[in-house]
Amino acid sequence: MMSVKLAFGNVKKSIGSFLVYFVTLALGVAMFYAFNALQDQSLFKYFEESYAQRLSILFDTLGGLNKFIAFIFGLIILYATSYLLRKRKKEFGLYMILGMDKLKISTILVLETFFIGLFSLVVGIVLGIGLSQLINIFLGHLFVADISRLTLSISMHAIVQTLINFGIIYLVAMVFSVILMNRAKLIDLLKASQQNEKSWWQKPWIGTLLFILGLAILTWSYYIATHLMDVIIDLQWGPKFILYSIFGGISGTYFTFMGIAAFIPVILPKFKGFYYRKLHSFGIRQFSTQLAKSVFSLATICLLQFFAIGILVASFNLKNGIGERGLANVPFDFQFSVTQEPDENVEGQPALIEKNADEAIARNQAYFKGMKKKEVEYEYYIDPKIDNTIELLGISVEKGLIAPPIIINQTQYNQMAPYYHLAKADVKPGEYAFLMQFNGFSDKAIEDKLMDLPKIKVANQTFTPSQTKFIDGTIQTSGYDTFVILNDADLKQLPLQLAGKVISTLYNAEGKRHEKELAKNWEKMLSKKELHLNYSAQSQYSTKTSLASDSLMVTVVGMYLGIFFLIAAIGILALKSLVDFEKHQQNYRILRQLGASEQMIQKSLFNQVAIFFILPLVGALFHMIFGLKFTKDYMMIGGGFELSLQQTGWVIGFVIMINAIYLMITYLMNRMAVKEI
Repeated sequence: MMSVKLAFGNVKKSIGSFLVYFVTLALGVAMFYAFNALQDQSLFKYFEESYAQRLSILFDTLGGLNKFIAFIFGLIILYATSYLLRKRKKEFGLYMILGMDKLKISTILVLETFFIGLFSLVVGIVLGIGLSQLINIFLGHLFVADISRLTLSISMHAIVQTLINFGIIYLVAMVFSVILMNRAKLIDLLKASQQNEKSWWQKPWIGTLLFILGLAILTWSYYIATHLMDVIIDLQWGPKFILYSIFGGISGTYFTFMGIAAFIPVILPKFKGFYYRKLHSFGIRQFSTQLAKSVFSLATICLLQFFAIGILVASFNLKNGIGERGLANVPFDFQFSVTQEPDENVEGQPALIEKNADEAIARNQAYFKGMKKKEVEYEYYIDPKIDNTIELLGISVEKGLIAPPIIINQTQYNQMAPYYHLAKADVKPGEYAFLMQFNGFSDKAIEDKLMDLPKIKVANQTFTPSQTKFIDGTIQTSGYDTFVILNDADLKQLPLQLAGKVISTLYNAEGKRHEKELAKNWEKMLSKKELHLNYSAQSQYSTKTSLASDSLMVTVVGMYLGIFFLIAAIGILALKSLVDFEKHQQNYRILRQLGASEQMIQKSLFNQVAIFFILPLVGALFHMIFGLKFTKDYMMIGGGFELSLQQTGWVIGFVIMINAIYLMITYLMNRMAVKEI
């Protein structure tokens, strides 16, 4: 019973250190519960009904992330536990002098961890219930869902998962505390506060070299990040350079922080007018000591915040890009295409049997009878002698554009072009136009040809380009085919092979009302197999629901990871600041005895805490300046998505706000400790 009282008293007495630890744990528990409770929330049941598909991939992904986040959070708790034990070594040494054995001290540590864990679980789950509703409201607005159907619900599944995962984490933390305590020696515990060794890299000349080396590595990494388009076209070295630049950014950050920590105490005293003003010299020496002992932690926190910002920015921008860009290529409510079934006795793509194709299209037209407002049809051809597009354009590369080009006539292209927001083609006899969807990335040789089209041969007849540059776009819902557009008369007289037919449908009001059923049941009209045809279809409804579920998954996973990294990083930063401050509390007592006013002491304290928080944040934001260019180029390559600066600004503002909240909590806890000295 005495151990319980003592443990509970220790938690109350060290409220300054334990509060930030407790807040971080409670936020971690709340976030863990909130994201695991999503599948039981009314909004996600509404999403499942609206999307006509289960969101099993999202929940499986969250299940996998749970293990990763629990593991990382476990490491964070062990990290925090080691710091709390380190700063209390002298206290434990006094316990041993007073006759308390290590078993008793270990029992106190276990009970302290139990109290903190129990309180954080209870408070975290309560916060998580509220947070899950906020996430539901946010996602409901973001995806334009019917949020009036939202109801407050408690997920027993999420509570059980949270209790199991964090229960295991706290149990490991208890065992870790006991091991550290049992391995400690009395003399080391009593001398803990006197240990103040300098690291080898704190010598000014070594620190300067590390700083220069760090800046050089970062400069090279930034160059790779901002020249992604130029780097990635090298299929052999491009991916390796990107990987090297990531490792360079990480190592360069550590070297730069080590350099800053080494020469701040050397450089700043040379500015005597600033250094000896008020309590600047005291604050700089305090901060220099703190920075030297925390340099690796600060560099890690800087990188974690950078990762958090990058993940959040990318997820929200991808959400918009997936929806906007994905629907741009689906102007029709339904697009149906038919090609010949492969024949193992025929090399290459077999010719389409037009009679069978027409029968399949007739069935398609009958299926949509009374549901359609307009239909647009085109047929396309191939030249069996042309294996791929790079051969057609005369390009000497091994990869890219390996599919044979599709050949269509000008009239049918011009009928389709307005629906895809493309310019109509004016192709005279003996000319051609070239159509291809281009995302700003290709081999240099291919890009040069697209910007200055050459003469080509189709069915042994030479054609010149009707315009110098290619047409950037497509007239099909899916795939990345290239199109050669010929004059109607030219195509008619060429010995080409009919390869496929495509019919695109726009619904009338009745069709719009039944778009879900039409998209779901279209294969029933093609139940007969005797036509020996291949069919493919894409409906706007299926595309919208698929894109919406993809967007939802990207947004939820991005929020989960981004917010987790952010809270973990700033929580550790705050805890580290509190623990380091307690080592130097007596210095503030000396300041007061020397006549320094409370206002001066508090201002010096605030400046020290603020710089401690600002330094890794500035590093993360500086990384993000170049990271934004990398993200923008990567998104353009991946799907032609644009980067929204407005959403990026909201994310950065959110990160700054979380930093400011933790900064003020840390400052107030430290100020409270100073007043009690």
